[in-house]
Amino acid sequence: MRFLNMLGKGAYLSACLTLAAGAALAEDARDINIQPQALGPALDALARQTGLRPVYADAAVRGASTAGAAGHMTPREALAQLLAGTGLSYAFTGRGAVAIKRGKFDGRSVAEEEGVPLPEVDVAGTASGFGGAGPAQDPYNATYVLEDAATGTKTNTPIMDTPLNIQVITQQVLRDQQVISLDQALQNVSGVTVAGPGALGAGTAYSQIVLRGFPTWTLFRDGFRQDTTVSFLDGASTQQLANVASIEVLKGPAAMLYGLVEPGGIVNIITKEPLTAPYYSVNQQIGSFANYRTSVDATGPVTKDGAWLYRMNMSYQNNGAPFGSPVDLTHSQDIFLAPVLKWNIDPATWVKLEAQYDENRFGQFYGVDPVFKGAFMPIPRSRNYGGNSPAAQKSLFSALTWSHQFDGDWSIKQQISYNRIAYSSSTIQPYALEAMGGAQLIDRYLATNATGQTTYSTNVDIIGHINTFGATHTLLIGGDVYKSTVLSEVGFNLGPSQIDLFNPVHPGTPLPGSLTPASGSNSVQDTAGLYLQDQIKLPYNFYLLAGARYQYIHQASETGPTLGEMTQGPPLTESALTPRFGLLWRPESWVSFYANYSEGFGPNSATLYPGIPAPPTSAREGEAGVKLEFFDGRLRASADYYDLTKTNIPTADPSPFHQGFSILTGEARSKGVELDIQGAILPGWNVIVAYANQDVRITKSENGDVGQRLPNIPRNLGSLWTTYEFQQQVLTGWKVGGGVIYHGSQPIVDYSGLNLSPSLPMLSAYATVNLMAAYSFKIADAKITAQVNVTNLLDATSYTGAINYAPVSPGFALGVRTYGAPRAIMGSLSAQF
Repeated sequence: MRFLNMLGKGAYLSACLTLAAGAALAEDARDINIQPQALGPALDALARQTGLRPVYADAAVRGASTAGAAGHMTPREALAQLLAGTGLSYAFTGRGAVAIKRGKFDGRSVAEEEGVPLPEVDVAGTASGFGGAGPAQDPYNATYVLEDAATGTKTNTPIMDTPLNIQVITQQVLRDQQVISLDQALQNVSGVTVAGPGALGAGTAYSQIVLRGFPTWTLFRDGFRQDTTVSFLDGASTQQLANVASIEVLKGPAAMLYGLVEPGGIVNIITKEPLTAPYYSVNQQIGSFANYRTSVDATGPVTKDGAWLYRMNMSYQNNGAPFGSPVDLTHSQDIFLAPVLKWNIDPATWVKLEAQYDENRFGQFYGVDPVFKGAFMPIPRSRNYGGNSPAAQKSLFSALTWSHQFDGDWSIKQQISYNRIAYSSSTIQPYALEAMGGAQLIDRYLATNATGQTTYSTNVDIIGHINTFGATHTLLIGGDVYKSTVLSEVGFNLGPSQIDLFNPVHPGTPLPGSLTPASGSNSVQDTAGLYLQDQIKLPYNFYLLAGARYQYIHQASETGPTLGEMTQGPPLTESALTPRFGLLWRPESWVSFYANYSEGFGPNSATLYPGIPAPPTSAREGEAGVKLEFFDGRLRASADYYDLTKTNIPTADPSPFHQGFSILTGEARSKGVELDIQGAILPGWNVIVAYANQDVRITKSENGDVGQRLPNIPRNLGSLWTTYEFQQQVLTGWKVGGGVIYHGSQPIVDYSGLNLSPSLPMLSAYATVNLMAAYSFKIADAKITAQVNVTNLLDATSYTGAINYAPVSPGFALGVRTYGAPRAIMGSLSAQF
């Protein structure tokens, strides 16, 4: 269902009004002036002028028009005039909304029926495209499952009607789990992990999202790509969630809509929209390792007529300093601001100006562990062989978005955005082992890095609805342009600076202050794409999805010892056509069968001899699955089988004269089954189940490793999370919950030369147990919630990735292991009003 309010699409959904308040509002006479027009915009105008909140299905008003309503009248009378001759009826619901649909409720005119209840998941819905009004934007919405998602098609289609695998993480899930980082949120989706030191929560900015076995550095924000073409300019581990309404995950190649992306899928952050009704919240969290986080949310109308809306989200987090951290000499401090201003020019047109600033300062950490005769040595997971390594990442995003609804069938939306990321660091890094005087010493060096990335982009989407010979079409015509520039300068000093392997004492031998220039680079990437998509609803509840994209990419770079001494490298210009097809059959409202085929087109950072940038990778995937809904849509389950092949993967050039270069002969295949369940089993009892069995192997290579599993990719991933909010009066307000995260065994990256078997060394599987308890109560108009969460209850030692290097000192070597987070307790006190 769609929920419209007095400021039209994209506004707050007040599902908590009483029936009495709604009825009183409907009988309050006032001057109303709504011109003849399409019914959808007319209902927007009614909502804006009266405060009524109509609830209706998109299909119910599509193509309908109204003669308007003008004069001094009650909102009820105006609504009746707008619906005259349309075949639609209405009723004021027990939640203060106005239900609109074709036909009658319970055989009576719903214009005469009061107190009609609506299912919880249907009290609100989303408007076309990203960021519309809907349950994802309702701060009081307690559901674990949403009806619609826009990431798969950009047209906000019901998930049950979309022949793609789309999973949504709702606001209530984020609240119940006290999620403060993206890796925690993505544990609720099958086949998705976040690997890298960021899992420690120690402030490091190195991590990568892995979907269906393939890593990506790219995040999306409201459907627009947030490029991070340099690995340490990472949005995954530094992504703040203060302004996040929900998180949508689309699995499989998404190049048809989104251009240059890795084939495993995309993660799309849906941000919070300005709301028409004033809403405020404050949340204070205090946790283990001196983790303090404060977040504030404020929104509402700027002007009395509600034409101007605002929203401000802020957060401040201090982790580890100065009282302790999971890792020695690490900490983080983050300041986040996200203001939004929206102008509803008229019922059919709006403009939104938004910005997002994030300043993350942290102690950089590299998980270097000693290796003896090919095996990692047991050391405390808090040990840091580096030193005090301050780093900072600052990002500024700003965008202007506008939208216009031409009539009931056609609309246009455009975003123009600017994104700037600046990274600087001065880090002490271990790099070698040597024996001296009977001791094993680790050599360290000082490295400095100053890197900045600037991206200008724009995107235009035109959405239309037409009917042809009994088939209903939803057309999407769009295009995007991205221009990204990266400037980087690196310096280093090799020491001497040493620390004892078995008895490390900081700070160790000081490092000299002088640095040797290491490299400077300037790279530019220009991309542009045009795409066309048609969603066709056919007879007998068949749904066909077909689309294609033309993608263009041009890359050029300069490199040298400094930014002032660079030479131009050979440019790269490529283009590709990427199609996608899907078919879904929904024989009953509770079941859908689907299949799809899609192709991918992604970036490639390798270099071919003689210094030519490697062209983008490509991919192809087939997928088939089933989706089920139970209890009027309050519980959804999906299961699928996929077969995904990524081609054009660079492997090391075998020629001894071409060391450091690559050749494009690699290919990897990921296939497996996935299961996702989320929603309510009984009133108050929510559950999430996610499981993936993924077989990710090298199928083509020049390195003799065909048939091996891709390193650092587990075969099995699973999670279970459940909460129960007590329904008994004596326990009203209490909620308890818990879950288990399982991460299967995985091969590591092995450069040791000691492994002679056809399989790589393995990291052991692990499981972590999480618990929560919360109590909510009212003080005046404020909802107060006290909550505590425990993660990794049993304090299991876990590793999410590892690299094993060749020994350099009698059996000893330095390897890299990525530790999972230790046991932590997080308490919070929040107020919503």
